[in-house]
Amino acid sequence: MRVTSICIIGGGSAGWMTAAALVKTLPNIKLTLIESENIGTIGVGESTLAHINAYMDILGLKDEDWMSKCNAIYKTSIKFTDFSNKGETWHYPFGLFDVTDSGGSLRPWFEWQAFDSTVKNSNFAEYFHSSVDMTNQNKLTKNENNEIRGFNFKHHTAYQFEAALFGNFLRDNFCLFSDMKHIIDEIVEVNLKTDGSVKSLSTKNTGELIADLYIDCTGFKALLLGKALKVPYISYNKELINDQAVVTHIPYINPEIEMESVTNCIALESGWAWNNPLWNKIGAGYVYSSKFASKEEAEIQFRKHLASKNMVISDKDRAKNAEFHHIKFRHGTHETSWKHNVLGIGLASGFIEPLESTALFLTHENILFLIRTLKRRNGLINKWDIDSFNFSVRDIIEKMRQFICQHYALSSRRDTPYWKHVTEEITYDNVTARFESPKHPNPQENSFVELAIRLNIYKDFDTSMKGIAYIATGMGYGPIDISDILLRDARIPIEEKKVVNNWKKTKAVYEEHRTKTQSFIDKMPSHYQFLKDNIYND
Repeated sequence: MRVTSICIIGGGSAGWMTAAALVKTLPNIKLTLIESENIGTIGVGESTLAHINAYMDILGLKDEDWMSKCNAIYKTSIKFTDFSNKGETWHYPFGLFDVTDSGGSLRPWFEWQAFDSTVKNSNFAEYFHSSVDMTNQNKLTKNENNEIRGFNFKHHTAYQFEAALFGNFLRDNFCLFSDMKHIIDEIVEVNLKTDGSVKSLSTKNTGELIADLYIDCTGFKALLLGKALKVPYISYNKELINDQAVVTHIPYINPEIEMESVTNCIALESGWAWNNPLWNKIGAGYVYSSKFASKEEAEIQFRKHLASKNMVISDKDRAKNAEFHHIKFRHGTHETSWKHNVLGIGLASGFIEPLESTALFLTHENILFLIRTLKRRNGLINKWDIDSFNFSVRDIIEKMRQFICQHYALSSRRDTPYWKHVTEEITYDNVTARFESPKHPNPQENSFVELAIRLNIYKDFDTSMKGIAYIATGMGYGPIDISDILLRDARIPIEEKKVVNNWKKTKAVYEEHRTKTQSFIDKMPSHYQFLKDNIYND
């Protein structure tokens, strides 16, 4: 088929992000978006990864254009608190490893840690990312003179914002000024052809809507992909057992110190809580398993957390007065995200869970896949294009699923029934989980297989480990041959004597660099002041 017209079903962040990207990159396509006026949002804020900058670039958006309209702030890292053990914190910072002082390898840090008991797992990210010291002190800079080595402000920052407001911004500033048609109405019937594809959409007031391609942005309902076309849904609930969330927003007491440029994920009794600062309030939530906590128990645990020391400023009155909303979600993916002439974007395609900010990540990545597919041959689409799209979408969500599983499987916690279950009783599919497409015969190695190989066979961590290195190290895993050195009490071979001598040099070089970096951090504005100076300055 050749796609000359597209109908998007559903507004919200997924619908309007899709519409804005199509308006900007494929202006010749006839575009319609239909949404119901009866769909509400809770608006506790969403967190993103640095990958979103590729989406912003195709729109030509600058931070000062939109951030102040969406209560947005910056984000330079994800912080994990109490995930490995209670009282321990480690970072997953954005950007590439800075291996300037380590010969291009991660190994020197592990050698240093092996011989120096004062070096903690949390120091790993700090060693390879000077920006972590900046983040821990709640400072921010554009780094135009590269004072913070390895930190690129443009590419190594993401955002925390209200997704509903972002969708509204895209609607008002991209879509409604274009030739696209915006319809407020209800779909009463999805009419199918004999081959199973969509013939038209019957609406309550507008009549029949006909398009070459229909994009389902109706969230978990998956009105077209799931309900009408009955594409099978693959659940992830055997490994990822969190299925509900209680959410709220609380006022600032002191934004100067509470407006952190991180999403802080804190492990609790039956799941984990997020702390997601916005410009005007703090979004917070507790993702938990209904197998281990009722709604009432979850509220008690969450309110206790909101008054605890894990909040930047603990305040019992603020926690007591917080109003809660409950959300039930499912995690998994449709067997295919593109079936016939229907394509799912956002929650209608698939969802893992809020950890690691995967929801908007999967949304904008699927949008970019779609744009590349449509532009490749001026809208001409065949079976190979659809299979390739489905492979790309399924591949990325499978890898993200495995990545999220690692946050639970590698933990050392056993102190509650929930944590005992996720660390000792769930069998994670580190052997059998493979995905292959008939168009792509080579199976994609999932990240759990990669992790198992590297932790049990490889004798080194290298920079190709990427995100796995932060998770594994944060949980206490390291290269096995360095552990072997500590187990030996006999003669140390010559090559290992070099290791013993080198760690002190590694420490000295790092401490010198960190002292120099701190002198720059001391001069930086707080994240809050940086936003006032650059974004909220009117």
